[in-house]
Parts: sequence; C-alpha cells; structure tokens
Amino acid sequence: MPTRSLVLLAASLLTGCLAVLVLVQDSDLLLLREHLNHPFALGVLACALMTLGALGLRWRWVRTTIIILAGLGASAALFVGLIATALTATEEVGFVDGPAPYRVRLQQSAAGLGPDAIMRLSIRKDDGLHSREWYLGCFSGDDPADAFDSVRWTGPSSVEIRVVDGRTFPVALDPVSGRPRTTASVDC
Repeated sequence: MPTRSLVLLAASLLTGCLAVLVLVQDSDLLLLREHLNHPFALGVLACALMTLGALGLRWRWVRTTIIILAGLGASAALFVGLIATALTATEEVGFVDGPAPYRVRLQQSAAGLGPDAIMRLSIRKDDGLHSREWYLGCFSGDDPADAFDSVRWTGPSSVEIRVVDGRTFPVALDPVSGRPRTTASVDC
C-alpha cells in the first residue's frame, strides 16, 4: 500500500474522530465552538480524504467498496447537516454590554417548524484566544407572557432577565471566572 494512501486514510480517521468529538463534546472556549463546531462538514471532509486515500489501493474491489461507502457517508452527512441547519439556524440579535470583558449575547431561532421564536442568552467573556461563552438562559414564545423581554446588568457579577409578564430571573455570576452559577429557562 502506498505511503500516500496510508497518510490520507489516517487523516480521514482523525478527521472523523474530530467530527464525532465535536458532535458529542461541548466546549466553553469560543474559538473552538465557533470555528470547529461543524461536525457534518468534518464528516464530509473525512469521507473525501477516505476516497482520495482509496484511489491508491491495489485491490480494485477494496478501492471500489471504500469509494462507494465514502460517497454514501458524505451524502448522509450533507443531508443530515442541511436538515440540522434548517431546524437549528439562529439569528444574532445583539449584545448587552456589561462590565469589561463581559457581554450578554442574544440569539433568536425558530421553535421547530412553528411561528414561535426561542431566545437564547449566553454570557461572553472576551479574552482573545481564551474567549469563553456560557449558557445563561432560554425563553420560548409559545405563551406570549413567557416570551423574553429584556436583560440588564444589576452589578459587576449579576444579571437580571425579564419576561413579558414582568417576572424577573436574577442570575449570579462567579466573580472570578464569569460562569453563571444558575441559569434561567422558560418552556425550552
């Protein structure tokens, strides 16, 4: 077996493992989450590398089998990725600045296939390559009274989230790391 094929097949295996790791392991490091959180694209890349590696194999039936399986795998990853993207697409709504280097990030997405919207909130700590983001809360618009209304900083390490009916959800942050000690969620 040529060295090129071995290297490409090993790279395919590593890329596939990275795709599975990204799919099952959630990281609070923002750089990893925003740039490596593409398990379906990594799966397609793994299948493409597998196909390229198989082209150098000596036995025709092994080469054909691997290429067919890689094509089926890439097609499945593309199809599932498109469906997942359509159902989980989020729209950036904005940020609420807090004491430096913290901000609250607001993201809105559709609730399944219905007209309702889900608002997701997270705490973001901007620190270059070590920037982090933690889940803060989720609010669904199924019941108009439970829909997200506003968020405001009530201190250097505390946030208050308000829903339409006036209820508030105070969230305390760890003063050292900025990670929320509790989270808030309504109908999510």
